[in-house]
This record gives sequence, C-alpha cells and structure tokens, in this order.
Amino acid sequence: MPQMTRKEKKKISLRQKSWKEIKSGAFVPWEALFHALRECKGAMTLEAALVFPLFLFAVITVLSLFLMMQTQYIVANSLDVAVAETALLRDKTPGEAKTLTQAAFYKELAVQKCPLSFIKGGIAGFSWKNTSVDEVYIDAFVTYHIRFPVSFFGKRQMKVSDGCRIHRWVGEQKDKTTEKDETWVFVTPTQSVYHESRNCTHLKLSIQSVSAAAMEGSQRSYAPCAHCTKGQAMGKIVYVTTEGDCYHYHLACSGLKRTVYMIKRSETDGKKPCSRCGGK
Repeated sequence: MPQMTRKEKKKISLRQKSWKEIKSGAFVPWEALFHALRECKGAMTLEAALVFPLFLFAVITVLSLFLMMQTQYIVANSLDVAVAETALLRDKTPGEAKTLTQAAFYKELAVQKCPLSFIKGGIAGFSWKNTSVDEVYIDAFVTYHIRFPVSFFGKRQMKVSDGCRIHRWVGEQKDKTTEKDETWVFVTPTQSVYHESRNCTHLKLSIQSVSAAAMEGSQRSYAPCAHCTKGQAMGKIVYVTTEGDCYHYHLACSGLKRTVYMIKRSETDGKKPCSRCGGK
C-alpha cells in the first residue's frame, strides 16, 4: 500500500544560518526578512508616520495654489468693476476719476472677500504706478506680489500685473428732475386702472371650484357671469374667485383669465392706480 507523504511547510529563520553563510553570500535571507517584517506589528505605524506628513504637505500646497489663483481672479475682477463704474461719471476731472477708481477698487476687494493674506503688504501692497486717466480713457494698472506658501526654485513670491482700459462716457446725461416717470406698471385691456405689482389679486386670480348646492346655501351673494352663464343650464360644479363677485360655469371663461401688459407709468394715459396695490 503506497504511503502518502505531505510536504512540510518550509520555515526559514535568521537563527538557522550562521553569520559566515550570510556574509559569504551563500545564503540570502530574503524570505526570512519578509517573514520578520510580517511579524513586526509596528511596521504599518512607522510607514504611516513617515507618509502622512508628506501627504499633508502636498494637500496644503495644492489648496494654497488654488487660493492664489482665486486671489488673482478677484483682483482682476475688482479692477474691471471699479473702472466700469467710474467711466460712467462724465462730469469728473481726470484726477477725481483716478481717485474714485482706486476707492471703488478697494471697496470691491472687500465686497468679494479677497484673501489679502497672500498679497505682500496686504491692502497696501498694490501699486498704481502706470495708471493714467484723461478726458477720454481710463487706463488702470495695478501691480502686486503674491506670496508662495513654500519656496519654489528659490522664489517665495511672484509679481502679478493687471490692467483695464475703458472709454469714458461722453453721451448725453439728462437731468433726473425733468425726466418722466419710467417705472414699469401692469395693465389689462378692459380695466381702467394700472397695477404696481404683478401679484395683485386683480391680476392673479385665486380660482376655486364649489358645488352648485353649496353656492345656493352660501351666505355670500354671487351674480352669474355675463359671459359663460347666459343661456346655459347650471351644472353640479361652478367656479368662483376669492376676490370676485361672480360665479362661472366654465373654467375657460374669459372672466377667469387676465391678459396683462407691462408698460411705463408715463404711458398709462390717465389710468388711476389700483386701490389694492397702487402706492405700495
């Protein structure tokens, strides 16, 4: 009867070999080393302690680069907004226009919450050296330095320049005291009033469906609609509005719809303001 033999698992230990065999190269204890590393319970802790600071440094560096890009974008956008606002002021001298442009720029930086910590010198780190303003153009030019969180190739900061040129307004400017009222109001073809709000209850009807029996027992008196009830028999359901005083047989009745136009107040041709929304 053949005998079944089982191959014993090979066990290698550094203790099984002498130092002479290891030194001469006759024995390369790779398997023993791997076995020792697997048995070392503190190996993962040691690796984490070495890798985590590097990972944290990389994350902080990437986030800082994004914040630097955001800073540069906000500065450029603030300069564009400031110059655009000042260009509309026709009656200002070049010196006044330059001062107003700078003031509007700093105000816009605060509104957009610019991270000034990345700018060398903070709010005082902007230079307007090449800015020029005349009767026709506003040429705004700012220069500043963005600081790096770490040294890149021996540099800790970067010089950035942004410029904006806009033609000043030279058109006619009317006196506001003599201008007509150009406020937008709302009117309908059949009403003799105008409305200040599109959500006025005269324009935005709240339609409810009620049974004919409930209509007869209602304490509030409703008159039949002159458009949809004439010559028609009342059904089981009628339609009323919260603010109206008529009941309707059909939901598509013109009395339940509003054609609304938006016009200027100066074009109302003597229409009076609505008693509900006028003046509000």
